[in-house]
Amino acid sequence: MLQSSRLSLQKVLAQIDSAVSGTTVDAAIGADLLSIVTVLSEDVSLRKSLADASLDPQAKTGVLDSLFGSRTDDRALEIARSAAGFHWAHTQDFVTALEVAGVTALAARAQTETRLGRVEEELFRFARTIESDHELGWAFGSDRAPSAKRALVQDLLGSAAAEETVLLASQAAAHPRGLRVAETLDNFGEVLAARQRRAVAEVVVAKPLTPQQQDRLTQSLSRSYGRELVLHVVVDPDVVGGVRVQVGDEVMSGTIADRLSDVRRRLTS
Repeated sequence: MLQSSRLSLQKVLAQIDSAVSGTTVDAAIGADLLSIVTVLSEDVSLRKSLADASLDPQAKTGVLDSLFGSRTDDRALEIARSAAGFHWAHTQDFVTALEVAGVTALAARAQTETRLGRVEEELFRFARTIESDHELGWAFGSDRAPSAKRALVQDLLGSAAAEETVLLASQAAAHPRGLRVAETLDNFGEVLAARQRRAVAEVVVAKPLTPQQQDRLTQSLSRSYGRELVLHVVVDPDVVGGVRVQVGDEVMSGTIADRLSDVRRRLTS
């Protein structure tokens, strides 16, 4: 995001933080913000108009009220009204801000119910399942109707997953907004981790770690990166040995497979 959009995003996040600062959080605020995102994702002219800083803010408020006023949580609608009055460098930044606000609200809801860690893990596992299953990847990447993709998520997760997991997975599946579904889920996971002031480290190993090994690795990586990390561990026999760690865009690898690949590159260069 450009500076103007980042500043506007900070204002939106300040509002959502204030709205969910209580000891109990109504799930409606997050779900309704994502419902607004759904409508904006499907209507190019609408989102362009609402993100256009040159248009009358009162006119934009009137549009939002007419579309969502009778069926949307008042706090969610107020955040959308405010966001429409901020300056956005790109139209998609406006929609992204509302999406992040919605995910943040659902993260706050899960946190008050002491299941935020569970939701993080379920979203991560679901993303990896989609990536590793060719048929599922095709189904979610196809031009099926959003409602069909939401139904597929419900069939796959059902009552076994937390309420917030199903809501977030359904949103990502139906409206990944130009990304792969797994990428959108990973972005949601970053928002959930930020709710607990932690960063996500994806760790790929050749065989499962014991709880003691995972604890030691978590402590070591957290010290190395200077912040608390939550580990999402992926078992992949193809790495042969060692460990590959990715935190954001930074990758640290010490696997045998990577060292062998490096040797091959040197031999053929």
